[in-house]
Amino acid sequence: MAIYDLLLSNLRLAAEYLWWQELVPYTWLTAGAVCVISIIYVIYCLYFAPLCNIPGSTISKLTSAKMNLHAILGLISEFSEEEYYSRGDIFTMSPNAVAISNPADCRTILSTHRFVKSEMYAGFDGHEPNIFSMRSPDVSRVRRRQVGPAFANSYLNDMEPIILECGIHAIKEKWNKELASSPSGMATICYALHFSMVTFDIIGALGFGQRFNALRDDKSKMVRWVEDYNKLAMARLAYSGAHSFPTNLLLRRLMKSKDEFLAFGMAAAELRREQLRRGDIEKPKDLLQILIDGQDPDSKAKMTDTQVTAENTIFMVAGSDTTSLTMTWTLHYLLLHPEVYHKVTAEVRREFPRHHLITYAEGKARLPYLDACIFESMRVRPVSGVPMPRIVPEGGATFQGHFLPAGTMLGVNVCGFNHHQGIWSNPRQFIPERFLNDEKAKNNILTFSAGVRVCPGRVLAQYEMITIIANMLKDYDFSLPADSLFTPNRLDKHGNPLTMPRFQSLTVGPKYPERDCRVVIAAAPEY
Repeated sequence: MAIYDLLLSNLRLAAEYLWWQELVPYTWLTAGAVCVISIIYVIYCLYFAPLCNIPGSTISKLTSAKMNLHAILGLISEFSEEEYYSRGDIFTMSPNAVAISNPADCRTILSTHRFVKSEMYAGFDGHEPNIFSMRSPDVSRVRRRQVGPAFANSYLNDMEPIILECGIHAIKEKWNKELASSPSGMATICYALHFSMVTFDIIGALGFGQRFNALRDDKSKMVRWVEDYNKLAMARLAYSGAHSFPTNLLLRRLMKSKDEFLAFGMAAAELRREQLRRGDIEKPKDLLQILIDGQDPDSKAKMTDTQVTAENTIFMVAGSDTTSLTMTWTLHYLLLHPEVYHKVTAEVRREFPRHHLITYAEGKARLPYLDACIFESMRVRPVSGVPMPRIVPEGGATFQGHFLPAGTMLGVNVCGFNHHQGIWSNPRQFIPERFLNDEKAKNNILTFSAGVRVCPGRVLAQYEMITIIANMLKDYDFSLPADSLFTPNRLDKHGNPLTMPRFQSLTVGPKYPERDCRVVIAAAPEY
């Protein structure tokens, strides 16, 4: 900005001279100054700014308005995806921000703590930063060592009974009641809503030691808390002064809801410690307990109740949505591709008898095509569609031949990475076969991030998705309602089945779930 700052400094000196000498009226001087400054700014941004030679629209080089508008409209993932296809591996999002889609570059950024998270993550703090929002590399390393054991396979195996109870068992109870009350033996349900509720119930039981029964009752205070937490975080993303007067008056209800959520988490941690101290219960196998017991193997430091609550709330906020929406998009794509739906259903029913409960280990070992369908859904429609923002460190960095000065914001473009034409053939198409017997392919998607800040809960998400989707495909038949707007025969401009519109808040979900996520279910025949 040196050239631009120098020009502005000289312009200001000239204006002050003209005004004090009374050579030019103040109003004319003001109008003229605005015009000159605007012209200088445009010329600087388009021809002299450090990012001026990077591909991108003219408006993106001048202002963040285009990116902010897409964010407000919930279209930031579509913006990121289409900009990749039209601009390539690097493009400007705003005058001081670029998006990176090249796989090697994305791994470079995510493989080190040098590229720290941007301040936007602070909107997701609880009483203090959590594993998702914290920016300090040193604190992040300690917290990951404290939290890590919660997501080891051995501990997840111990938690699987709760996952099954609050997951597929609850879904079957809900759906069987619907079918029992239907004269036709069929029922129409909103799978997006049911997947959302069931993941709230699973994370709630594991993280807070309580049953919320959101799926059974079609409502829960936990759901409202999480929705308000997200809205408040997104408000801070849009406006950094959202927590300050007078804007905070408009957000008072959301802030109160967040405080209630955090207070509930604190009470759950305190109650668990008290129950164990009195010997009222045996030590449970759940997330809450492993967070209370977890310690850094180096410093032996344990988490305080405030820190336990910070992690529990972000597990609920981020973990429930990402899992439920991945299941939502997976079923949507299966229904749009009947050949894939019949193939994966045949695999499940061939491998397991009708009344067998499929566990995670069984599904992972014996259902490779189902696993491939889930991975392809995560690739083609990543639910974490926001370009993950990082900051260029001191000394700058060079990507795709462009030098980026320190302080530039880098958006790791998840959509661009997952659709990268250098990795995937026909990237817009839903082709699960690309993941069959190919572990390398599974490492080439960024839905759960990667590197030093990879999502610690990704295996828990797989436990939920495998057990729920495998058992529901075994036990139920699915078909689209007659009035569905999105069917296998309705194609987009690329010749693929047209998918339902998406909406981006923190995560990418269906824009109109109650309209577009209806499906007809029936009990699967005996086989």
